[in-house]
Amino acid sequence: MENEKKKGLCGICPDKCWIEATIENGKLVKVEPDKDSPFGRVCPRGALSKEIIYSKDRILYPMVRIGKKGEGKFRRATWEEALEKAAEGFLKIKKQYGARALASYVGTSGREDGTMRAIAGKDAFFQHLGSPNDMSCGATCFTAANVITPITTLGIPQGMIQADFENAEIVVVWGTNLKTNSGPGRLYEKVKEAQKRGAYLIVIDPRKKGMGMEADWWIPVVPGSDGALALAMLKIIVEEEKYDKEFVEKYTEGFGEFSEYLKQITVEEMSDYCGVDCEIIRLLADKLCSTTKAVLSVYTGIEYQRSAVQNYRAIQILWAITGKYDVEGGMYINGGRFPTAKLKKVPEQNQPIGSKEFPLFYGIVGQGQFSEIPKAVLNDDPYPVRGLLIAAASPALTYPDKKLWHKVYEKLDFLVVNERFMSEEIMYADVVFPATTYYENQIPVSSPLFGWKLRNRIIQPLGEARNDVHILQALAEKMGFGEAYPKSDEDTELWMLDGNRELLEKLKCSEAVMPQKSPVKYKKYQTGDLRKDGMPGFPTPSGKFEICSKLIEECGYTGLPVYKDIRGIKELGSKEEYPMILTTGARSAVRFASFGPAVREIIQLEPYPVADINLEDATELGINEGQKIWIETVFGKQPFRVNICEITKGCIHAPFGSGGVNMLGEWKETNINEVCSMEYHDELSGFLLYKSMPCRVVLEE
Repeated sequence: MENEKKKGLCGICPDKCWIEATIENGKLVKVEPDKDSPFGRVCPRGALSKEIIYSKDRILYPMVRIGKKGEGKFRRATWEEALEKAAEGFLKIKKQYGARALASYVGTSGREDGTMRAIAGKDAFFQHLGSPNDMSCGATCFTAANVITPITTLGIPQGMIQADFENAEIVVVWGTNLKTNSGPGRLYEKVKEAQKRGAYLIVIDPRKKGMGMEADWWIPVVPGSDGALALAMLKIIVEEEKYDKEFVEKYTEGFGEFSEYLKQITVEEMSDYCGVDCEIIRLLADKLCSTTKAVLSVYTGIEYQRSAVQNYRAIQILWAITGKYDVEGGMYINGGRFPTAKLKKVPEQNQPIGSKEFPLFYGIVGQGQFSEIPKAVLNDDPYPVRGLLIAAASPALTYPDKKLWHKVYEKLDFLVVNERFMSEEIMYADVVFPATTYYENQIPVSSPLFGWKLRNRIIQPLGEARNDVHILQALAEKMGFGEAYPKSDEDTELWMLDGNRELLEKLKCSEAVMPQKSPVKYKKYQTGDLRKDGMPGFPTPSGKFEICSKLIEECGYTGLPVYKDIRGIKELGSKEEYPMILTTGARSAVRFASFGPAVREIIQLEPYPVADINLEDATELGINEGQKIWIETVFGKQPFRVNICEITKGCIHAPFGSGGVNMLGEWKETNINEVCSMEYHDELSGFLLYKSMPCRVVLEE
């Protein structure tokens, strides 16, 4: 049989790169970039899709546990038996403890948009039984920077704020590495295109690797101190009156209070925190004041810090008062007539787990905070949770304290997992459902880059694997609400498009369908085009850009972007005991989260986990390239090999996503999250401190 070519979408990460697959006798044999598309690309892990799909470690049939929890002993089951057992287990808990004792959690490891929607989105699974505890990886990724921060400041989600790379004179990449982040993808290409047109690239990141190597100006910072750097620049700009006075006077709220706060700090103090010389800070402030045509790309590097939301708010304020919002070459607001931002009130009864502790997170994201689940399971605080459904996620590896999560899974009355490979969670599961990969699914997907596109099935599902959405439909049917989810491919396509058959027909006969763009119009805050009521300003409670956030104040916190340094938490150890700062989890073009170290072909590209350290620090410690060391915090220590590179002096970086039961080689023996903690977090979002933790290096004996 001749080779067949099929065009489709990769799904190993959220980027959804366009690919061309080679099929031989119904089997995928090769994946290449779609040369006909501007979105056509394949990263190293995407190129290994064949090895992932046909791995001998794939879970292809339903399984039920036959051994003790944690042993990982299962037998193959029929779909009917597995579904009946899962439904019976969950309904028994509902009857005994009430619906709120059931919780779900969905991640992003190779899952479809529909999986998120069906578990923690608009059709959240256990809500149909009355539980408020359908949650997602948004509890620990993305939402602090892209949802909570912009809504508390501008009243607009980050997805509606676009960097105008095409007209920018300055590009600032801050706290993200576009060269290795989920791809690299289209944003990295846009930065490179802007550079070719003459744009000046500034990269603010502890590590030079990746984007820093391509920057016109790389500024290394101490992890977790981005807010200090932003505030130092703001102090200079405000005191020297280099800000946009008309914008500040007419369209901001809280500038006076903020000015008073700036008087209480010094550039020298902030310089000590962030590790950037005062002279460099001044030069950077002057550079950013030289034009309004400056765009900003920020991501998870800012999220996992002691004052994460406020740190990013300081950066947004820096952009706003220097005139860079909704202007040509700046941060363009795509859309308008937004409703006034407001908080979802924490209910008096049936409170979602974590909503009382983190009312701002719940009020904006609309979900409980999953990091509080262990307390509910182990201590019945605030009430018992006894059943858990997990899909495309591994909390035991992506949150700190794996042993704590093992205790959680041991204590649960019932655990169901939808997965493609063995995981820590499966070792404790009562029922395991086999999920398809992205090349086995037929479903519409969306992207801010290309709009809607139909993901065409490239190969037939292996074994008895099913799309996560169809697994949930079958389980829901056994539990009495099957009508909430689609059964067939066509039903699923319409469900994802909210019943828009016209759009579906367009997708079937076109590459992609972009939403109709509004005509470009700048400074819409002056004309009333941003607010639903047609009044000038922003869709915030005050009607202005909120330097002092009303929504944050409503939750009992200061509305100003006050900086809190990690060294202020005395329980994390003194600087004498733990002189370095640890940052973790920089994205890799090879791995994605905890996915990768379990696939033999992928692990060959990164055979062991390495810790990045500055040459001066390595020399002072007497350690060499490739040497084995331990990174130690007050919570424990983990082994890594040394990689000497350009990174902020006094800092060390280690990868995350390892230490799983199914992982290979040295990746199985280490887990950097074990030296982090479930107890310390950003007070507004509940995000944990993966990117900023006092540590020390201990030599291998």
